Amino acid sequence: MPECYYWAVMNFGVPLLANDNNSGHVRRLPFLICAVMVLSACGHKKVQVKTPQPNSVSSKDLEGMASYYAEPYHGRRTASGEIFDTYQGMTAAHRTLPFNTLVRVTNKQNGRQVDVRINDRGPWVEGRVIDLSVRAAREIDLVRPGVAPVKLRVLKQEDFARVTPPTASSRPLFGVQVGAFENQRTAEDLKRRLEKKYPTVTIQTFTAEKTLYRVRIGREPDIQSAEKLASQLRKEDLKPFIVRVN
Repeated sequence: MPECYYWAVMNFGVPLLANDNNSGHVRRLPFLICAVMVLSACGHKKVQVKTPQPNSVSSKDLEGMASYYAEPYHGRRTASGEIFDTYQGMTAAHRTLPFNTLVRVTNKQNGRQVDVRINDRGPWVEGRVIDLSVRAAREIDLVRPGVAPVKLRVLKQEDFARVTPPTASSRPLFGVQVGAFENQRTAEDLKRRLEKKYPTVTIQTFTAEKTLYRVRIGREPDIQSAEKLASQLRKEDLKPFIVRVN
């Protein structure tokens, strides 16, 4: 017999399997219930439960493709509970990094960087490691292509880029890109044609897997002025889009 059985007999004063008359069974019923509970408790070992610890971030979580997201998620709650502001927030979604982690995102195609704070979960497309707000995506020239290869670096609080009032030299300027060509002569021909009507036409050379020659117009002080310029260019059967030029 198990030790628990004898403990029950000694404490309740009756054998658990005793034969008795009906009245005896009634009198002993409460004791039998308690004894069964004691035996049940003795039959299970105590197991220490440990709180699961988060896994360390692997290299595949820090390098891959980046994308951005806007509508219809703008104005909705993120996984952290914050309201998502894609046009003003310097935020991003990541599958595993804790909320409020500060991350520096480097576009491997052009070397541009942006610092963001993780406040949402995603992206859920295979191969993508981070989803940026539109504002953050603009900083690394991600809006037009939609996706780009990036490398992430987790920052300490003191490393995070602090927002300071812009000076005259650091104030953002915007231009309008009207074409990107692998053939340099094609880009130069378009530049000469546009210079007859528009000032400040430039060609930006960009080299990654192949060299592209980007034809851009203007150095506007705000997006509204750049959009006005883009509207004029659309009337000439061009397909312009706004870029930051500094």
